[in-house]
Amino acid sequence: MTRGNLGIWGFGEMKSGKLGENELGGNEIGEDLVHLREINLFSCKNLKKIPNLLGALNLEKLDCENCESLVKLPSLTHLTLLESLRLKGCHSLKKFPEIPNNFYELDLSETGIKEVPDFIEHLDRLHRLTLTNSMVKDVSSNISKLKSLFSLHLSGCPIIKFPTVDVPSPSLSFESLRYMQMDRYKTVKVSEFAPYLLDFIEHDCILLRRVSSADQNLYQFDSSDDDYMFLMLFFNCFNLNQESTNNIEANAMLKIGSLAKKWAARYGREKRRGNFQRLICCFPGNKISANIFKCQGMNSSLSLKIAPNGGSGSRFLVFAICLVIDLTDCHRLLDCSCEYQLTAAGSGNGGGGYEKLGSVISLFKLPEPEKCMGDHVFILSSIDMVKEDQNYEEASFEFYIRNWGLEDEDVDMKVERCGVHVFYVDADDIDATDATDATDAIDDTDDTDATDIQMLLKRNMLGTKEALAMMMKKGMEDLKD
Repeated sequence: MTRGNLGIWGFGEMKSGKLGENELGGNEIGEDLVHLREINLFSCKNLKKIPNLLGALNLEKLDCENCESLVKLPSLTHLTLLESLRLKGCHSLKKFPEIPNNFYELDLSETGIKEVPDFIEHLDRLHRLTLTNSMVKDVSSNISKLKSLFSLHLSGCPIIKFPTVDVPSPSLSFESLRYMQMDRYKTVKVSEFAPYLLDFIEHDCILLRRVSSADQNLYQFDSSDDDYMFLMLFFNCFNLNQESTNNIEANAMLKIGSLAKKWAARYGREKRRGNFQRLICCFPGNKISANIFKCQGMNSSLSLKIAPNGGSGSRFLVFAICLVIDLTDCHRLLDCSCEYQLTAAGSGNGGGGYEKLGSVISLFKLPEPEKCMGDHVFILSSIDMVKEDQNYEEASFEFYIRNWGLEDEDVDMKVERCGVHVFYVDADDIDATDATDATDAIDDTDDTDATDIQMLLKRNMLGTKEALAMMMKKGMEDLKD
């Protein structure tokens, strides 16, 4: 045990069964607790109980990570300055901690906690909640009342009960939630999802049957959402019924349709964030909806006719693509390369000419030890798939899927089927606010630093190659300065 003048107590690798009052709760030490800023109990393997910390009114950090025998925490609600509570790996801890309502982030992964209780609604400043690989079975419906909750991680939990979202309700639940991961659920049946999600990942939810549709008005995004990668991933959810897959497709197309105007407003800007701005939707299946993607082709290529521009002004073409890919042998990194040619209408004997374009969309980086199986349908679009119409009359596409493995193991995967849908965006329909937001967001690109890149990597928003390219570019700009 160490004590210094900096207000830090450390009990690293302590072997005793518990902290008794003679160690931390006595009168003499109790007076010292007033000056404590940090208590470090990291990896005290045999620690079972922590006495009350009533005197530690200035405590800012309590680290109990990997305290495998810890079964009980005292109430911490009175510690209004407490900002960091580390409980990851406390396998014996069964109850959700009682903490002050000023918490921004809480990591309870790999704990024995079985329930997210009703009082979760009082944590009105909570931004990120991580319960990965915990024992949570029951999540209180009050979690949907958290107005600041941005990120929710529930992968690897044996969840039986999870609150549904009544989308038509005027008091919309989960309004702030943008990222939710719910992997490997075996019994949960989710009927509604938060409509403002940017990233939603389901993996191995073999009993997930129903995904409902959402109202079109819910996909009018704020400008702050424009620079995200939108994920709707349902890996290995093989029991989704036909209605659900139809709804997933419809929801994805609603999002792309809403984003089309935003992306068109950014067209032609000198500084662009490349394919950060993209939508990726994936679910098991081998059929492409003929109602949505009316132009389809077997294998990896197709051609389609561009509808004539009946208006008097200019317009933009925004392409959404749909691919069927067998993921059985895929590695952790997967890229989709799209090469397409736009042919303009003929003008006199010389014809209208053509333009060749290309786009690469990094599909995903799979965490270990996930294994995707069988055919999956992908719906994809990105800001790179936006083109100002130059009186084009035909478009032809060729798709390639690169499976990035270890050294010398990169292989191209077969595209079983493909389809393309064209969104037509009239320039007159682009709201002035969209253009202003686009300029503001692009101007912010110069502020991207190494910390931002690391954050994007951690959130799987950025492929490894993209990150390296950004780092190299940033380094060259710094050298110039």
